[in-house]
Parts: sequence; C-alpha cells; structure tokens
Amino acid sequence: MASKGTNKAIEALERRHVAERTALKAATDAGAAVRRAQERRAAELARLDAVVAEAEQGADVALAVLASLVAPDVAALLTEETPARVRQGQQRASAQDVAARVGELTDSVVAVARRRGRPRGSARPPSSVEVAGAPRSFGGGSALSAPTVAISPAVSASAPPSEGR
Repeated sequence: MASKGTNKAIEALERRHVAERTALKAATDAGAAVRRAQERRAAELARLDAVVAEAEQGADVALAVLASLVAPDVAALLTEETPARVRQGQQRASAQDVAARVGELTDSVVAVARRRGRPRGSARPPSSVEVAGAPRSFGGGSALSAPTVAISPAVSASAPPSEGR
C-alpha cells in the first residue's frame, strides 16, 4: 500500500510527463511548419529567379538589337543605360536571337556587331607610355617617339655640381 505522499508524487510526475509530451508535440509541429515555410520560400524564390532571368535575357536581346542598329553609345543614351550595360547586353545576348530580331525589324539580314573585349588595334606599343603631366610631343616630334626631358636653365644653373664628375 502506497502512502498518500507517494501517490501525490506519482500524479505530479504523470502531469509533468503529459506537459512534456504536449510541449514536445508543439515544438515538433512548429519545426515542421518552419520547414514547410522554408520550402515554400525556396520554391517561390526559384520561380522569381527564373522570371528575372527571362526578363534580363529579353533586355539583353533588346539592347543588343538596338546597339546593332545604332551606335552602342547612342543606344546607351537612348535607353538611359550605361555603355557598360549595353556592352554586357551585346555580349550576353544570343547572336541568333539578335540577328532574327534585327531581320524582323529591317526585313533583311544585317550583320550583328558583337563586342568581346578590347577592339583590335587599340593596344599601345610600349614606347608610347606617357609620363603624367608631360606633354605628348617634344620639340615637334611625334607622340610615339621616345620621351625626352628638358631642364630649364634656371634649374641647371642653381643646381650644385655632382661630386662624382
């Protein structure tokens, strides 16, 4: 025969176990709800990313078509985009898509200008490196000739002689 104190302790333990099971079920349900919400968010973000990618692709083709019909810098001014964005559109857009759209607009086939990297012939030869603040030509010579340094008479007269000479 159990005493009244033992019975009360057992009842208290049973109530505690019921409370623990209830809290565990609530926590498990809440965790499952969070996981479902995260999965829905991931699916929605993937859908929105696809919509944005499709819109960017359309914008790239539109910019490339305009840049193939007019100069790219003019296309940038007309669309209020940067020239870099127009070049990016030209690079990312499919040449076939651009050629097809240009053909639709002009009723003919127009060569699509593609810009990838620096234009040919734009590199400077090593001898044309300029010194900051120096004039481009010296004494009527061309800008591509070797740079020379002119010393003014006032500076050379006041300079102390070198001891090594």
